[in-house]
Amino acid sequence: MGFKKDQQSSSTIYKEAKHIIKQYQQRKWADQHPTYNKCDPYYELDRSEQVLISRLRTGHNRMNHHMFTKFKIGSTDQCPCAAGAMKAEHLLQTCPLYKVLRKRFWSQPTSLQNKLFGCLDDLRRTAAFARETQATI
Repeated sequence: MGFKKDQQSSSTIYKEAKHIIKQYQQRKWADQHPTYNKCDPYYELDRSEQVLISRLRTGHNRMNHHMFTKFKIGSTDQCPCAAGAMKAEHLLQTCPLYKVLRKRFWSQPTSLQNKLFGCLDDLRRTAAFARETQATI
C-alpha cells in the first residue's frame, strides 16, 4: 500500500512549472507542424508580403479558381485571359496577360517552387510581381 509509505515532498515552484508547461506545449506544436522551418525566409518578409505569399502557397485566396470551386462565387474559375484557371501557378508562370511583367521580374525561366519557396529575394520579387499585376489575391 503506497499511501502508507513515506512520500517525498517535492514542491515545484511557479517558475519551474511554467517552464515545464511551456516546453510541453512547444513539443506538442512542433509535432503538429512537422513542415515548419524556422529558417524559411518567409518569416523575414513584412506582413503584407507574408499574406500574399501565404495565399499563393496555399491556394486559399480570392482568385477565380478558389472562389468558384470552393464557394461557388462567380460564373467560372477561368482567368480573364481565358487560357486557364485563375490559380497561383497560372498567374506566376503562364498567364499571357502578365508575360511582359513576368519577363521584367524574372529575366530567366524560374520555377514555381523558387517563386513561392525560394530565398528572401525570390519571395520579395514574387510579392512585388503579385502586387503589380493588381490581380485579386
